[in-house]
Amino acid sequence: MVKYRLSNYLICPRCKEFPLELNIFKIEEYPNREFRFQPCEEYCSYLDKRGTEIVDPPCEECIKKEIIDGYYKCPKCDEWYPIIDAIAIMHIGEYRPKKVIKRFIEKYSDKIPKKYIEKELTS
Repeated sequence: MVKYRLSNYLICPRCKEFPLELNIFKIEEYPNREFRFQPCEEYCSYLDKRGTEIVDPPCEECIKKEIIDGYYKCPKCDEWYPIIDAIAIMHIGEYRPKKVIKRFIEKYSDKIPKKYIEKELTS
């Protein structure tokens, strides 16, 4: 399952940029989940802030959410990485699961930037 706190650890596989931008289409909530971890140190994607900018982190709220569908975007090289059924697809090039991503694009074509759709369907 993709949690907001995963963004504290992910870098772009193509260019090694950090942090990645998170775009969410679908979230599930787990209200009984308790926070038992350290707050994110480098980056909080829940607030979209670097760790040094966070005064009072909302970890109790953040930990109760799972990202089901959406995508990560690299601000440097502009590569995108779909989050499909709570799994971040971080493959690049020939290793990307084309059929899975195509179904994802069909489902969310109104929410995915056209440049990513065109790139994915023509490569």
